[in-house]
Amino acid sequence: MSLFSNKSSDRHDIEREIHRLSAALDELKSNVSHDSRHGIDTLRRKAESLWHDANWDAQGARLAHSTREAGRLACSTAKHHPVTSLALAAGAVALVGYLLSRR
Repeated sequence: MSLFSNKSSDRHDIEREIHRLSAALDELKSNVSHDSRHGIDTLRRKAESLWHDANWDAQGARLAHSTREAGRLACSTAKHHPVTSLALAAGAVALVGYLLSRR
């Protein structure tokens, strides 16, 4: 008889251990889910803060101004050094043609 009672207690212990592990797994899933939601919320708040803190209009104006200035300098340089500008343009066209012919 003791042989059968041992099996019953072993089975009961195994079922109890499975239940305990299942509960621990559910708790772990809940904690991971909460932590990931918290991490995503924190990341979203940081991104929104950076987006709102960035002064896009001022940066766009600075970029437009520096682009216009670079264009003016390029025109001025081309007027003062026409042969060099022509040679540079011919070299750029030759490079593009060479790269396209390799395709």
